[in-house]
Amino acid sequence: MQQFIYFLGRFHVLVLHLPLGVLILAVGFEVLARRQRPTREAASPLEPAMPLIWGFGALSALATVALGYMHASEPGFTGPAVNYHRWAGTALAFTATLVWAWRGDAPRSFAKVWPVSLLALLVLLFVTGHLGGALTHGPDYLTEYLTQLAPGAGRATARPKVTDVAMADIYLDVVGPLFTRKCTSCHNEDKRRGGLSLLSYASVRKGGESGEVIKPGDPKGSELYRRVTLAPTEKDYMPENHKNPPTSEELEALRYWIEIGAPGGGKIADLKPPPAVRTSLRKVLGL
Repeated sequence: MQQFIYFLGRFHVLVLHLPLGVLILAVGFEVLARRQRPTREAASPLEPAMPLIWGFGALSALATVALGYMHASEPGFTGPAVNYHRWAGTALAFTATLVWAWRGDAPRSFAKVWPVSLLALLVLLFVTGHLGGALTHGPDYLTEYLTQLAPGAGRATARPKVTDVAMADIYLDVVGPLFTRKCTSCHNEDKRRGGLSLLSYASVRKGGESGEVIKPGDPKGSELYRRVTLAPTEKDYMPENHKNPPTSEELEALRYWIEIGAPGGGKIADLKPPPAVRTSLRKVLGL
């Protein structure tokens, strides 16, 4: 039975855009309907369609939330972001159902507060969609290119671009950014698949629900390295669904980092990697 629930839950990602589109349509039609009334007493030409649109929006939101709860019951969906998305989605479905029922059963009282109701619905639509996108693509997905739009933004925390492989830091410039690019959309502080976050060196070394994922000096014995080097057809292969897999150069950089003890830093010039590894590091750094 649990596997069937997991199966149904996967349809959450298929239908979640339906209530978003329908409810935005309902909000737009509601505004137009109230502006197009010939007189205060007369109904808008759009009025006959409004109960159907609101009803379909509310029902699709309820169905999406139900599938979302099933999807979140899968192992690995832990962290604050999952809970925030769940609560926001539930609030959105409740609000949409309330607007539908209130509008139909008590239109006179609803007419006095309809702008507030629609504003609350739009806010919940934005918050729910944003939190869902953060779960799928990572918490920094929207702001990833912010520094290109607003020069100086985030400069306090950003490391300067590496121009010489010898001066690069093995973790801060190579391995850490590698995890950010390839892994942290599923393994971050808000969404810890398998209880694992790869957002910081401390969390990488801490590991996940099954224990340590890195064994310093032993790449083959490190669970993280084992999974990313499996054949893509293997069940344990990571990244899941073959999304943005690491390149051969990135795998070589990761192997080398683990082999030398998985340090939290150190200039490559001081580490003196072999020529083949140095070439891979240059490519990972984009040099």
